[in-house]
Amino acid sequence: MKRLVSFVFIAFLLCNVFSNTASALSQDVRISLLTQDPGDEMYAFFGHTAIRVKDDSLNIDQVYNYGTFDFSTKNFYIRFIKGDLDYCLSIDDYDYFVEFSAFTKRTIHEQVLDLSYEERYNVVSLLETCYNTPARYYRYDFLKNNCSTKIRDIIADATNNRSNFAKADFGGETFRQLLKPYVARNYWIDLGINLLMGMETDKVANPEEYMFLPFYIFDFLENSDMAEKSVIIVDATPDKKASFDFSYLAPWLIVIFLAGLSLWKKARKIVLYFVSVVFSLIGLLILALGIYSLHPALGHNMNIIWTIPALLILIIRKNKLADFVRYAYLAIMLLIFINWFWLPQEMSATFIPWMLCMMFLLITDLNIAGKLKNRFRSAKH
Repeated sequence: MKRLVSFVFIAFLLCNVFSNTASALSQDVRISLLTQDPGDEMYAFFGHTAIRVKDDSLNIDQVYNYGTFDFSTKNFYIRFIKGDLDYCLSIDDYDYFVEFSAFTKRTIHEQVLDLSYEERYNVVSLLETCYNTPARYYRYDFLKNNCSTKIRDIIADATNNRSNFAKADFGGETFRQLLKPYVARNYWIDLGINLLMGMETDKVANPEEYMFLPFYIFDFLENSDMAEKSVIIVDATPDKKASFDFSYLAPWLIVIFLAGLSLWKKARKIVLYFVSVVFSLIGLLILALGIYSLHPALGHNMNIIWTIPALLILIIRKNKLADFVRYAYLAIMLLIFINWFWLPQEMSATFIPWMLCMMFLLITDLNIAGKLKNRFRSAKH
């Protein structure tokens, strides 16, 4: 009972403090959207968005940020993969936010929102209420519930949906297609994202769902009467890299090396089993994530079809049955290539070198070229 009374008393004080702060907002309070360019860290690959509240009369200049997470959380990575990791709303000093963005070489674009005083008051009220209640913590979902969608919803609620994000001029692309320009910066990230994300990612996004990526909110506001034209407040563009990205050449070099090594008869089985181990581990990871993870985007993943069969190569060693498994696996790969553009899950071009590598190893191990050559000779005689 004492705990309940204490909780009610603290809640009353918080509400009182908030009420006084909100009511003290001047008519000149300014609300703006801050959009950060993508960064080099994996968590920053897709950009970031936050809300800035500036009121000179109260000496307030702070940033509300829904993209905060705590690396010290127990079993952080396991919980992140499982999908039960909570993110939270934090409040940062504006100067600190700018300094950190400059340090990590991430340009910031600011759009001052063209809102009535009541709408600006509503934005601050919603943010402060969220910050001072358990709603501050939310279950992160990369496609549906992240720092960008939270900001979208705050603006929609504060303006009584005057923003009407549903009428944005976006449409026709799947979540996977929307991610392509971001993950294309690095082959290994591109490969990993496309390997782990299943058919949920291949659903066509509606205009509001586009805004799980920060720059779609930015684009919507830039072409609406809801905000002033954007200005760059931190120009921290990183140094331009060479136009040729070696990461996209690396897999082909690895595949050529493995294929060349497999032509040496003594190394043929070793190479096949090595590649099969890698494929099997990837397939088992995809299967485990589909069963274990709460992230919808990681379920119903067709990449199991061309990775898990490699496990049978490692398990089945009897000649006739082993040959049957290899022929069946080769047929699966060929069918995927034939139906590449008609499958319910988009196959990424990043898979091609590894699938071709496995096909080459299977053809070499089965000596299909030699068998075809002998048959041709027999038919000729």
